[in-house]
Amino acid sequence: MSVAIELKAHRKLDGKVSMAIIRTDNSSELWSGEVDLSAESELQRVAKDVHDKIPTMAITDIESQLRAVDRDELDVQDDNGRMWQKPNELPDPIPEVQKYDPDFLPSAIGDAVSDVAYRMQCPADFPAAAVLVALAALIGNKIGIRPKRKDDWLVIPNLWGCIVGRPSLMKSPTAAFAEKHLRRIEEIEAERMAPKIKEAKKAKMIFEATQDTAKQKLRDAVKKSEGDDTISSLAERLVECAEFKMPVSRRIVTTDSTIEKLVELLNLHPFGMALWCDELVSWLRGLEKDDQAGVRQKFLSLWNGYGKMNVDRVIRGETVCENPCLSIFGCATPGGISEYVQSALRGGAGSDGLMQRFQVTVWPDDPPNKGVVDAEPNVKALTKAEQVFLRLADLDGRSVADPSCKMEEKIPWVRFDRDAQKRFIQWLDDHAKRCKRDGIPEAIESHLDKYKKLVPAVALVLELCDGCEKRSVGVASLDRAIRWAQYLESHAMRLYAFAASPERVFAPLLLGRLLQWKPDVPIRVRSIRQKGWTGLEEPKVIESTLDTLEDERWVQSVENAKTRSGGRPTTSYVLHPEAERWMRILKCHTTETNKTGAEVGSG
Repeated sequence: MSVAIELKAHRKLDGKVSMAIIRTDNSSELWSGEVDLSAESELQRVAKDVHDKIPTMAITDIESQLRAVDRDELDVQDDNGRMWQKPNELPDPIPEVQKYDPDFLPSAIGDAVSDVAYRMQCPADFPAAAVLVALAALIGNKIGIRPKRKDDWLVIPNLWGCIVGRPSLMKSPTAAFAEKHLRRIEEIEAERMAPKIKEAKKAKMIFEATQDTAKQKLRDAVKKSEGDDTISSLAERLVECAEFKMPVSRRIVTTDSTIEKLVELLNLHPFGMALWCDELVSWLRGLEKDDQAGVRQKFLSLWNGYGKMNVDRVIRGETVCENPCLSIFGCATPGGISEYVQSALRGGAGSDGLMQRFQVTVWPDDPPNKGVVDAEPNVKALTKAEQVFLRLADLDGRSVADPSCKMEEKIPWVRFDRDAQKRFIQWLDDHAKRCKRDGIPEAIESHLDKYKKLVPAVALVLELCDGCEKRSVGVASLDRAIRWAQYLESHAMRLYAFAASPERVFAPLLLGRLLQWKPDVPIRVRSIRQKGWTGLEEPKVIESTLDTLEDERWVQSVENAKTRSGGRPTTSYVLHPEAERWMRILKCHTTETNKTGAEVGSG
């Protein structure tokens, strides 16, 4: 009858293995003690001792079982007797995103985007998103789209967007590429309007002199009591020349403006404008101040691109703006934007849907480091892109509107053609079902729900880039827009996952910090908070991050007894005694990866 044995072992920090060899048929202990499994003589000694107790078991079989023990897979016992299992590789904190496809944009504009991305060695996602929003701002409410065949639901193609990346990823220069085209159009418009403005200044002087004369005549008539008819006639003439409107050259971009001034600008430039923010999170935070609650609501309305906006102030009086239209674009770092989105998910000031309106938000992976690129610009591609901007700047919405669009309608519009209409209705139905699926957080549902505007808006922008000669939006532009939506959804999921589960992001980063922790200082939530590391300021975040490390066997929590003064017991954490070794083996990313993640800063 053959006898089997079971080896129970754990490893000590000095490398030796503490082992007990058990007979499986009666659970009796055959041998126990410490053994150096790397020494052949040690194996032979233990095997002989076991063989002496079970002569029927060959020494070679016992030695084979001893050699099969993998020391690295054994639990390890630290100097305080705590047992540690092999830690797990930490889960990837940042979801994968779809890569930008050059076919997302018509070649007339897309080739320039690819050229800029190559020369700046930045993700092509950055200039692509910036250009898309800039084109949308240029079109503004010159024309809209009615996405349904019979309904009068109108979508204005203004867009809000943001590019997310580390400070060294050339975010601002790539955004400036799109802004530059808008600025150039402003310059051209200013040059064209300069003679008209000069003549208008002369006319204004004559007008003001005429107005002064009319006022004086009215005063004299009242003073001399020349009769009601005369006074009334003079007053009517004065009313007729009560205001002189100076012509203005078109403004498209503003970088900083109060809501009162912005509404005034939108009144002067009724086709819409773009708010270009280099630091988007700072702008968003500014809207959270107590005295900005009404301003925030105004911006929520400006996303629609139509309607009426009233701003009442004691000094300025009432300012009314018809169909105010605003596009917004900005840059953000992963840490800054994720903290803001966290407040949206927690139901703070950011939960009103403002962040969800930034649908053209991209957060790509870092590009591979190819070194410095010194190449001549693709003049042909850049010229083609400039021509698209110039053509859209001169766009007359009426010239491409649907034939059934009436002249009295303030905003002309187009519809999808027959094939595109079927395709859009099918997408809309499928998308609505996806947004209502169980388990989706409210903030994410709100974000995705706004794709009902995103898809037709992007489709219209892309169609206009190609000319919109058929006075409708075709299936090619719609398919591109749907691909944009799928691509942008993956980036939105990265943004919301980062904000919803910060512990997954900060766990590897905190682990790297704990390796430098002084042995004589207890690891506690309060102690970590006092370090002031970026992202680890909130106790709840620190606790959840430590819980994640404990779940993955990198730390163990220890409940400390009450203090002598009767204070509450505290929880300390102990780091795995071989954490540094396992981090090298498992290749835990404690600083940077190819994804643009946040780092635990130095405070």
